[in-house]
Order: sequence, then structure tokens, then C-alpha cells
Amino acid sequence: MKNQDSNRSVSTFVSTIVVASFFCAACVHAGPQPGKVLKVIDGDTLKIVSIDGNGKESDKPAVFGIRGVAVPGLDQPFGKQALDRLKELVEGKRVIWNGPVPRAHKKGHALHFRTENGNSLALQMLAEGLGRVVVSEMEDKSAKPAEPKKVSPQVTAAIAAEREAREARRGLWAGNDAESPKEIRNSVGSFKALLASLLSSESFLYRTAPTEGAKK
Repeated sequence: MKNQDSNRSVSTFVSTIVVASFFCAACVHAGPQPGKVLKVIDGDTLKIVSIDGNGKESDKPAVFGIRGVAVPGLDQPFGKQALDRLKELVEGKRVIWNGPVPRAHKKGHALHFRTENGNSLALQMLAEGLGRVVVSEMEDKSAKPAEPKKVSPQVTAAIAAEREAREARRGLWAGNDAESPKEIRNSVGSFKALLASLLSSESFLYRTAPTEGAKK
């Protein structure tokens, strides 16, 4: 019953914030592309094929990461759980994507993936405590260097999803001294430093502070 309540809580949270992330992604990268997930390689990497307007699948599969989230490797704590959860969500199923951007913590590129009903895969994994936010993959790359840096609704939603998982002590954050695996911590950076940067922006919508699990 406890797990069911937790899953319902995650589902409600993701549904609440997915609208903001959807419209943000659409305005930065036009033309969402439908496709199918052939295989889930790990907790944040998918093998996919595109689907044309006639419903025909491409014969040229490609591998892309999930934009905006870094998940533990398969040899790290919660790596296998993240893999199994992502398989449950999308393997063999249709998805929608747009992008791409270079990956921040692995080789290759990442796409903003959504399920057919519009739920962001990155937000889902973050809300379940199975990954950490990669803000650099969510930033608006079209902004000029001289322009003030703004925090997008997509970044705001991702930060809120991770923070909610921390407070609920899900997945990576279940322990009293919870912190992300070394691979993620080194590539993504300090959560406290990230929050300090966001809190200095007038466009940041969630005036929050790091939870106890964020302490290093």
C-alpha cells in the first residue's frame, strides 16, 4: 500500500509539472518527432527509430540519451532499478522527442523524450529519485552570450521534481546521508550551488532551499 501511495504521488507530481516542460521544449525546438523505443540500454539511454506521417518505422535506429537527467550506471546503486523502471515505461512503446543537444555526462547526444500522453521521461525519473538534474542539457541554446541568462520552465520543473524526491527520500535519496553516485556528482555538480544560482534569478518560480539529503 505504501508503494502504491508513493507511485500515485509521483504520478500526480509529474502530471502537474509536465505542461510547463512540454511548452518550453516546444518553443525551443520546433517539430516534435514521433518514434518508437526499440531497446532501453540503461536508465537514461534509449535505442529508437522514427515514425513517419504514414506510420512507417525507419530502418535506421539510433541511440540517444534522455535530455536533462543523469542516472546511475548499471554497476552503481539504483542503476539496475532505473533500467527496469525505464523499460516498464517505454520499451517497445511509442514516444515523442525533440532536440538534440550534446550530453553533459556521456558521449553522444540527448533528446527531450515524452510518452504518448505527454509525460516527460526526465521528470518521471527525477520524481522517482532515480537520477539527478542536468541543467546544461535543458538550457536554451538559442540565447546569445550577451543576453541575461533566464531559468526556463523546464529547468524549474526538473529542479522541483528532484527536490520533491529528496524530501520524500525516494530512490537515491532514501538514506540519511543520501547523495548521488560519484559519476553523477562529478558531472552535474553541487545541488546547493545550483540552487544558489537559480535563486539569484528573478525568473525562478520555486523559492526553495536544499534539503538535509543535499548536504555534502
